[in-house]
This record gives sequence, structure tokens and C-alpha cells, in this order.
Amino acid sequence: MLIWLRIAIQSALARRGALLIMVLSTAISVAILLGVFKIRDDTKTSFSNAISGVDLVVGAKGSPTELILYSVFHIGRASNTIPASLEKTLVDLRQVAWVVPVQLGDSYRNYPVVGTSIDFFKRVKAQGRHLQLVQGSALNDPHLFDVVLGHTVAKNTQHRIGEQIAISHGSGSGPKQDHSNSPFRIIGILEANGTPIDNAVFISTNAFDALHDIADGGLQFARLNPDSQASAFFIGLKDRGSVFSVRRQIDSLPNSLMAVMPGVALDELWSSMEIAENALLLIALGVLITTILGITATLLVSLESRRRELAIFRAVGAKPYQLLSLILAEAFMVCVIGILLGWSLLQLIILTTNDHLRKEWGVVSEPSLPNIHDGLALLYLVLVVLISASIPAIKAYRMALSEGLNPPS
Repeated sequence: MLIWLRIAIQSALARRGALLIMVLSTAISVAILLGVFKIRDDTKTSFSNAISGVDLVVGAKGSPTELILYSVFHIGRASNTIPASLEKTLVDLRQVAWVVPVQLGDSYRNYPVVGTSIDFFKRVKAQGRHLQLVQGSALNDPHLFDVVLGHTVAKNTQHRIGEQIAISHGSGSGPKQDHSNSPFRIIGILEANGTPIDNAVFISTNAFDALHDIADGGLQFARLNPDSQASAFFIGLKDRGSVFSVRRQIDSLPNSLMAVMPGVALDELWSSMEIAENALLLIALGVLITTILGITATLLVSLESRRRELAIFRAVGAKPYQLLSLILAEAFMVCVIGILLGWSLLQLIILTTNDHLRKEWGVVSEPSLPNIHDGLALLYLVLVVLISASIPAIKAYRMALSEGLNPPS
């Protein structure tokens, strides 16, 4: 078998141009197929692990999915805000253990700024773990203009404890107003947790209100706004079994509120994305099928120029199954090399885009080995390629010796 593998390699090198095209097309197909799987799995994992320990997210009535995307993943824009004074109403509900306010709308170097309370760092979990600081301390309400940076923000900006930053009013790609006369002092840097928290900047709700109520003179004239607004509230319950009754109580409040269970909203999101996901899979499968057909067609065409080569093998005693194995071995090599190249290409793409995915979409995607589902898909690919390659292999097997040695004139 090793002898025929060496013969297959030498024969392939003689036709390296055509085989290189087959390898590249296979690599691109594999990268697309595995990329669809990777993005789908990483998106679901990142979104599911982004916020834990939170039983309900409360916001203005509207789309539950949009509320979760905006308040948790900082994607999109809030349609309406709600009075921050409702925090006391929510805390007074019998089954509510704690309430954490969330204010959004400002940014720092395109990273979202989150106005919240000290309880955010005590109550909210990421990846099932409480938030940890690698340096400094969490927010302390008496110190109005302190800021805590997410790990990715600190890493990409190279900021250190004690430095000052200027937050901009506005977020996303819209116009921004730079509060350069209102500097914030960095007092803490969070540990990496692989969630949108890594890509956020945290200030107190009082500081957030002050930024939006600055008079002409700057911070020294800022006053706290008694009518401040919140984008959402994160709620933890004493008993998770009471989540439906608490949600009904909140929905019935006279302030047009909506209580959303994060898991249910994410399920709705996956359902709405199912069509797009299936479309991407169909595109990937279409490219893959085209590649397989291309490999088969190339091998069939190459047989015409290899008649004498194959006939000589038969003449020197090659068994029919060995001739068949030669063609299959070439197809196998093309497939395996294409898979390795495609996987490597995907890892390179992930390395160059993971920061963008994390920053813009809150999706944590890191280079990794293929999982069991990827492995099964690649195994099926190899089997289908070998089955398809059996068509030219059988044709080579049936070639008459005299036809190869005495080609028609």
C-alpha cells in the first residue's frame, strides 16, 4: 500500500497544477462549512453565557429580543427608556432579591459605556462566575467620576490604573460629543470573562446622569438629575420558581414595562435566525458539492492523458484493484490536504476577526480544534469524495491494455 501511495504522490506531482486547483477549492469549501458551524456554535455559547444569575431583564414595552440584545450585548439602540425611580418599585416586590440598573447610550472609543451600581459587580455573573478584578477596585458611589474598564478595553487601549479618560456622548456610528472637560479616573480593570462585559466601560449611574446634565461650565456645574432614565433593570429573584408570577406583576405595572426571561428571549432569537443559518448551510453545502463534482470531473479528464501510464502499470503486473487504489489514493490526498488547508485558513480568519466579533457583536470566537460534529462532517466529506472518485477509478480499472499501449491514430 505504501508503494502505491508513493506512486500516487509522484503521479500527482506530475499534474500539480490541476491538483492544486482541486486542493484550493476543497480548502475554501471546508473553511466555509466549518466557519458556519463555528460561528453558529460560538454565537449561541457566547450569548447564553453572557449573563447568568439574572432571572429577568426589565425594560420598556417592545421587542423582548431587542431588549436583551441592547441591554446585555450592547447591540442596536434602545427604543425607549424607563424612569430610574422604578428601581424602588421593583425592589419592593416580594420575590425580588436585588435590582441592578443599566444605563446605555454613551461610548469611549466606540466601546459602550454602562452606567450601573456597585451591585452590578456583586450580583451579575459571566460564564457562571462572579466578576473579578485583575487590578484596582469596583465602582464606589461616593467617588462620582471613577470608571472600571472591561478586560478587552484595557488591553486594546493600554490604559492603566490612575489614568484619565474622556467619555463621549453617543454610541455606534452616529455623531458623538466628546466630554473632554469631564475626565474619569480609571480605578479598576476587570478580569477577562469572554462576554460583552470585556468590551464595556462602567461608570456609576450618578456619573451617567451628571454627564447628561452638564451646564456650560463643565463638571463643576453638573447636578444629578432627579428624573434620570434607565435603559433596563437586571433582576435576581429569591426563588427562581416564582419567575412567571413576578413577570406578570411587572407586566401589569402602570409604567408600560416588560419583563423578559433572558433564556426565552435567546430561544426566540435562535428561531428567528434559523432561516439565515439554514441558508448559510445550504450555500456551504452547495460549494462543497460543486468542489466534489469538480474533483470527479478533473480525475475523469485526466484519465485521457494518463492512458499510457495506467496501461504500463497493468503491463508490469499491477492488479486491477491496485490501479483502482491509485485513483482513490489521489482523491484521498487531495481531500485530506484540502481539509487541513481549509481548517488552517479558518483559524487564520478567526485570529484576524475575533476582536471585531467580540467588540461589535459580543461573540467570543477563538481558534480551536474541530469538535466531534466537525469531525463527523469532515469524515462524511472524505467518504463522499472517495465514492465520487470511484467513478474515474472504475473507468481506469476497465481500461483495456491494448487501448493504452496502442492509442487510436
